[in-house]
Amino acid sequence: MRNILLLVGGAAALFFLSRYRFGQRAVFALRSLKPGGPLFAPVFNIELAVANPTNQAITVKSITGTINVQGSAVANVSAFGDQRVSANSESILKLQARTSAIGVFETVRELLSRPLGSTSVSFTGTANVDGLVVPVSESKMI
Repeated sequence: MRNILLLVGGAAALFFLSRYRFGQRAVFALRSLKPGGPLFAPVFNIELAVANPTNQAITVKSITGTINVQGSAVANVSAFGDQRVSANSESILKLQARTSAIGVFETVRELLSRPLGSTSVSFTGTANVDGLVVPVSESKMI
């Protein structure tokens, strides 16, 4: 009986250690952010890459956060639903951010009129990966 308890305890410890390691090594990358949607209800279409450097498949259950353009919050992101990422691979999360009412037209105009590579865009939030809360903070010049 004692051997069985040790075996079960060891398996549980190994499982939780592998999940802890994923939380420590998760790689999120902001691939693209493009304005879209109708004129009076603009949205940002976001592609966020998630890399799984572990030997076990994981599931991103949800992700929430804020899009900042030139340091000002312009949109909120929330996506709920399972996206599986295979072991030692990368998967692209396609998200839509709903814009805040204040200053959205000025921000979209700025994004469209500035030269390529001169606008700072960042995504800050959290992701639920197999029950672990993983912080996400990515920025990009577009």
